[in-house]
Amino acid sequence: MIQVRYAIVIVTYNREQLLRECINRAVDQTVRAASIIVVNNASTDGTNAYLQELKKESEVYDIVNLQQNIGGAGGFAKGIECAVKKNMECVLLIDDDAILANNYMELLLCARRTQTTYQAFAGCVKTNNIIDIFHRRMVSKVGIRFRNCPEQEYQKSFFLCEVASFCGMLLDSSLIKQIGLPHSEYFIWHDDAEYSLRVRKYSKFVVVTNAILDHKTKQNVTLYPRRYDWKDYYAVRNRIWMLKEHGTIVDRIVNWMDLFVNVIFRNWWFGLVRRDGYDWKNERDIVKKAMRDAR
Repeated sequence: MIQVRYAIVIVTYNREQLLRECINRAVDQTVRAASIIVVNNASTDGTNAYLQELKKESEVYDIVNLQQNIGGAGGFAKGIECAVKKNMECVLLIDDDAILANNYMELLLCARRTQTTYQAFAGCVKTNNIIDIFHRRMVSKVGIRFRNCPEQEYQKSFFLCEVASFCGMLLDSSLIKQIGLPHSEYFIWHDDAEYSLRVRKYSKFVVVTNAILDHKTKQNVTLYPRRYDWKDYYAVRNRIWMLKEHGTIVDRIVNWMDLFVNVIFRNWWFGLVRRDGYDWKNERDIVKKAMRDAR
């Protein structure tokens, strides 16, 4: 019988029904969590009332209610900090739309017991029963760009990757103490990639392929040319920040070239020719603001 004192950190915002399902699976793991830490990012739906009732049911639940929405990055930073203070051996990170298989943690903890040279683990993320390879990635040698681990890797019992999303990431507390907390100011996007780059200095991720996580989100359908929304501001700004912290001069040059060709020039050209009858001003403004704030 595996006996490990671990915590599950769940960050939530205005998704009460998904959160209920997420927590039901988290508490029903074949190897039970010592603590389930729910970080409520100032939800305005029925989440607050639900969490208040949940807290009365069992001491396993630790509820962190925030006064403002500080994004996934800030939420995970708060949750991890809470877990470390409670002297957990390891910490699992998931969003409220991540539905764990009942044996998810048992399988990861078994791998942790046998793969003792590693301090970071993850499972297989599926959406609509299809493997989403975006969540487990490798890092290019130049430019700190990420490539998805191919689906063939998931035919193995486990494989190694260098970048994992916060969707089912398990970290040893000793590793967390070495690398610190996620950068709250990232809010969303590249927060888990940047954190993985810090993890990579000490350990790769062991991906346990039969540990399944059902990610209840829409599958990414990329339309070309894609228009931007508010999240793209963080995508551009945070990538610049990440390269400043972790990249060499060559990495930054490569990324600047990519940013110019595929983002700046793209939006200018599409606006000039009025691609799809659209002026692309919103896209240009988002990128300008992101680059200005990154400086």
